[in-house]
Amino acid sequence: MSEPLRIVVVVGATGNQGVGVVRALLNSETAGGSPWFVRAMTRDPNSAKAKRLLADNQTADSRLALVAGHVYDKSSLQDAFAGAYGVFGLTSEAYPSRVLEREEEMQHEIEAGRNIILAAKACGIKHFVFSSLPDMVKTTKGQFPKIHHMNNKHVMEQIAREELGGVTFIIPADGVVRFCTPIPGHQAVQWTDPTHDVGIFAARIFDLGLEKTHGKTFLAMSPPITADEMAKAFTRVTGQPAIHEPISAEEFAEFAVPFVGPGFREDAKQMMEWAAVMPGDKICYGAMDADQDGSFEMLGLKASFFEDWLRRSGWTGPA
Repeated sequence: MSEPLRIVVVVGATGNQGVGVVRALLNSETAGGSPWFVRAMTRDPNSAKAKRLLADNQTADSRLALVAGHVYDKSSLQDAFAGAYGVFGLTSEAYPSRVLEREEEMQHEIEAGRNIILAAKACGIKHFVFSSLPDMVKTTKGQFPKIHHMNNKHVMEQIAREELGGVTFIIPADGVVRFCTPIPGHQAVQWTDPTHDVGIFAARIFDLGLEKTHGKTFLAMSPPITADEMAKAFTRVTGQPAIHEPISAEEFAEFAVPFVGPGFREDAKQMMEWAAVMPGDKICYGAMDADQDGSFEMLGLKASFFEDWLRRSGWTGPA
């Protein structure tokens, strides 16, 4: 008997992580050797980004489809998830077309995550893979309690563990390139290419199946690299001189505000204040000891080095 069609719905399919998951799934196979069918969920399937995603990634046997869905519209999520085997879920601190003025408004992300999780439960989704982050109140021992966008994702992970029978989690690093970071040049951080790394990790998790990955958390994060080392790597790959010029956490927060709103200011500031003092012997934003990560042993995958991303992307600095 042939294996039934395995459909995975990718939430936020036109974003950095979503695009990578779509591509990786279309180029991988189920544990039974069958190809994946992918529903790319987006708020507007007629948008230019959605049409480009379909044009760039459609397979000869048409295994990619666009589907409308909005994380704040429960019925649209159930329509998108109906009949699917798996869901790759993620949320954003930014609210589409809204400026978040107050810190309390950052809680919108938990509403979005709960909607995704409960829709997956209602539709009988067998395998739910979620892009999560650590509990930073616990990690920082209460020193930086307002890193809401990370804490919110941890809350959603706990909801998923309680509500769903088959769950796996990926924790990526911050893949945004900034040489003007508010951390000392010798302070190490971890790197993720959000498109490539999250994509191949999610596809491998779905490929291995629920039996091997249920309840586990995998780190799609490179070995630690300092800001000074990132600048040197940039010069090595591009031939262009580069240096790391630290800015203050307050300045960083002001740069971040236009992307989310004033309600994100303290979140962004505390995140970088913690990054500047995070213990050097820890990984995963300071939440884990290095020997606690078994991602490579389980998945056979390692996240990209910063230099890998530079070569892959062809990035040569701000336009």
